[in-house]
This record gives sequence, C-alpha cells and structure tokens, in this order.
Amino acid sequence: GMVNLSPAWFQQGHNVASVLFRPRRNNEEARQWLATIFQAQCHLSAAMGIMHLQMYAIGWAALIKIWKDASEEIREVLWVWPSIYSSLSLMVNQCSPFHLDKMGKPQWFDQLLTIGHYNGLDLVLPTLQLRLDCPPGTVVAFSGELLIHGARETDGDRACIAWYMQDKVHQ
Repeated sequence: GMVNLSPAWFQQGHNVASVLFRPRRNNEEARQWLATIFQAQCHLSAAMGIMHLQMYAIGWAALIKIWKDASEEIREVLWVWPSIYSSLSLMVNQCSPFHLDKMGKPQWFDQLLTIGHYNGLDLVLPTLQLRLDCPPGTVVAFSGELLIHGARETDGDRACIAWYMQDKVHQ
C-alpha cells in the first residue's frame, strides 16, 4: 500500500486535512511513526543542506511560514516533522512504474530511503541508462521531475520512503 503525509496539505491545494491528521480520527499512529523516523528525517535534511543549500533554505522557509499560519493540530505534526520536505510517501511492497514527478521543480531533489528485508531491488533511471542496486538502507537523491524513474517488484518485505517538495507550497 501507500500513504502520503504532509504538514502542508492545505498549501498543496487540498480543501480538507490529510486523512491521517483529521480531527476525530485516531491519528496517534501516524504521529508515532513520524516520531520513529525523526532521526532519519534530520539526517536526510542535513545531507540536503550539503548537497543543495538553496533547496534546503527554500524548504525551511516554507515550513516556517506554515508554522506561523498553522492551526494547533498542524503545529503538533510539525514538532515531529524535522524535514525540509513538504511531503513524504511511504510505499510498502509495491513496484513503481516508470514515471516523472510533476509537483516540484526540475532543480529540486527528491530523496528515497529503502528499508526492509529483501533482495534484488533496483531503482532504474532509463534516461541515464542506470540501474542502481538498492539494498536496505540505501538513500538516493535525484530530480524526479527531470529523470524518469521506477522500481520493479522484488521478493521480500520492503518499503520506500520518498521525501519531496511540492511547488504549490512555495507559491
């Protein structure tokens, strides 16, 4: 399955809160999961500060603006969201057909983190004629808007967390 999380749901043009963070819904599991990956988000944001300082600054500026305008509910989420990215997707035991991402900007990097117990997972970037072996714990950063990318099915239990920025949040 797949779950999308974002503290910037309204800024992306949605007129209702993210399903996982709606009032009257048991959202404690989503918040606990975000707290569990807190350290990974910190490290990946710090890495982006080295790889792409301008994107890092843009991401933090957007999150500060969101904080200033946020409801108490969204501020609670931001306490466990130390990432410069405005969104993340958790994909579990899924293949990803070849595609281009359309919500960001070509100069922005997405970051993918693979986790689980599996063998033989490849991230394929056909534009560059690359097939990257992605054992558990692999982190890859690239422009998902410029490079066609995808991953085929593999045996075992696996997940990919994809962090990305959406342009609507920065307008």
